[in-house]
Amino acid sequence: MEWPRCSGDYIVEKLASQYTIDPKDFVAYDVWLNTGDCFKVLIATLLSQNSTDKGTYRAFEELEKRVGVTPKKLAAADEREIGEAIRYIGIYNVKAKRIKEISNIILEKYSGSLEHVLNLQKEEARKTLLALPGVGEKTADVVLLTCKGYEYFPVDTHIKRISERLGIKGSTYQEISKGLMRLFQPKDYLRAHHLLIAHGRNTCKARKPLCERCVIGECCRYYNTEFRGR
Repeated sequence: MEWPRCSGDYIVEKLASQYTIDPKDFVAYDVWLNTGDCFKVLIATLLSQNSTDKGTYRAFEELEKRVGVTPKKLAAADEREIGEAIRYIGIYNVKAKRIKEISNIILEKYSGSLEHVLNLQKEEARKTLLALPGVGEKTADVVLLTCKGYEYFPVDTHIKRISERLGIKGSTYQEISKGLMRLFQPKDYLRAHHLLIAHGRNTCKARKPLCERCVIGECCRYYNTEFRGR
């Protein structure tokens, strides 16, 4: 039997009936809506790696206040100053180093504008982002989808877990991402990304999933083969 049993449209509809997406719950998205600045989105996403939303928000706000989140200001800043501003998140010293390195690269190679990267063909833009220090596949895909609407589907730990439970085949980031891209319509990628994260935070939890309140249980391999069989 093929899983998930439902269409992507149905999954989006059901999840949207349960969750209201608040941009404040998604730091990069909130930064994008408030600034329209892709470089700030990149830095916010980098800060969010293995960090809480609360810590990420505080780190970003302090970095903006103390230094300024532009390639020019960050490249000119002392690495310790950047680290002090973002000390509310994990491995902040490592991230401070990466932020300064990225800022220098954007200044020197791309005339101080990340737009020169993002305006490349989408595959080349992704490849170029992935070459930046500390930028992995999820970070690159968040920036490309959020800022440019490019057809990528970012996969975080919540989405990976839900994908496995739904029955989407794949063990690598790329396999899972492509499975989700086949399931959902491109116009829904960003919305589905946010809804799945909300579902993972609130219902489809890692240790004790609340299957009894799941609105997409009928679609889910785990729900039908594990939960209902208890």
